[in-house]
Amino acid sequence: MVSVLIAGLVVWMSGCAYAGYKKRFGLFVIVAAVGMGLNTLWMVYGLDARPLSSPALTAHAGAFLYAVAALGFGWLAGRMVRGFRESRVSPE
Repeated sequence: MVSVLIAGLVVWMSGCAYAGYKKRFGLFVIVAAVGMGLNTLWMVYGLDARPLSSPALTAHAGAFLYAVAALGFGWLAGRMVRGFRESRVSPE
């Protein structure tokens, strides 16, 4: 089960990073909302936790910070790639 959760986290963070890479912040909001919703479902039904308990809110904050970090990494990677492509020397 842990490997499924880790794989889900990797896919979710990859979606957030892709949104940052392509500078599609609306897509990021959708991906982050879906991920947070699935996280809530997992905590409520898989762990039998109350959604507004202190540990659950801490887990939500951590997941949100993971999403923002992935967005920032994707945005920075996209900016570097675009910078390299713009500085390419074309043969004349």
